[in-house]
Amino acid sequence: MDPTTVHDALARHLLVDGYRLVLDLDRSAGSWLVDARDGRRYLDFYTFFASSPLGVNPFADDPEFVALLGRVAANKPANSDMYTVHLAEFVETFRRVLGDPELPHLFFVEGGSAAVENALKCAFDWKSRWNEAHGRHPGLGTRVLHLTRAFHGRGGYTLSLTNTDPVKTERFPRFCWPRVDVPAIHFGDVERAEERALAQAREAFERFRHDIACFIAEPIQGEGGDNHMRPEFLQAMQALCHEYEALFVMDEVQTGVGLTGTPWAYQQLGLAPDIVAFAKKVQVGASWRAAGWTSCPTTCSRSAAGSTPPGAAAWSTCCAPAGCWRSSSGTP
Repeated sequence: MDPTTVHDALARHLLVDGYRLVLDLDRSAGSWLVDARDGRRYLDFYTFFASSPLGVNPFADDPEFVALLGRVAANKPANSDMYTVHLAEFVETFRRVLGDPELPHLFFVEGGSAAVENALKCAFDWKSRWNEAHGRHPGLGTRVLHLTRAFHGRGGYTLSLTNTDPVKTERFPRFCWPRVDVPAIHFGDVERAEERALAQAREAFERFRHDIACFIAEPIQGEGGDNHMRPEFLQAMQALCHEYEALFVMDEVQTGVGLTGTPWAYQQLGLAPDIVAFAKKVQVGASWRAAGWTSCPTTCSRSAAGSTPPGAAAWSTCCAPAGCWRSSSGTP
């Protein structure tokens, strides 16, 4: 096909509102992208939403490895049931280069949004079992505490967490999950902002007693405005999670795999997350979790109540028009 006809051909069937460029995969290399229409070269500050850590054609000098990638890509085994040497080598390499001994359990999936959603499902499962083991209704544990100006994806669960550009969420149903103000580091009184956010978080934990499964945050908010938080705030949130029997989850889809100078941003912040979600630069989506908190005694006591958690009827009144509950002490 003539490269000059690409946009018109695609526009007959797809929404074509991206770059006015036709990527030449043969002539592009490293950080330079070549437009197939006219041969112009562009320095790549885009990196396909940070999904191309090694640039274009990074293995051009290793045809044997490229051939191996082609053989692997030509097949799509269900890796949860069917295992290969390639999968084992990948997992061992991941453990050696990026692994954290405190987070030994991996779950691979395709894409960052799915990675975050599976991290949340892991937290929901744990919280339900934890509640049941302690004589509470297993239907409790359905909410996720999160920050304003957060972007965690556009999937089913993640739509309820993302609150950056309203266009990305406003036409879709969302859960009424508690949200607190992000105390991003600016020129204002950061410590006072942190105190307010922590007070909002504690209010949410008290209001939805035993129903918050986890708190999730990006170590550095990307789409929300390059928002950095002090380690002291995130450490305090981690302590608050454990005080209220909730998991502390890090979303490192954007910050992981060496982008901040260490394999994972949380390693610079004095944090010990229970679950970490990642994707993009690993070329797959995944979450990993800590050991030791997934077990549930076989003699769990089950609530004699029905399938609806106590107080559920009252919870439905907390929904704001935006689709999430938040503390009255903050601002929208």
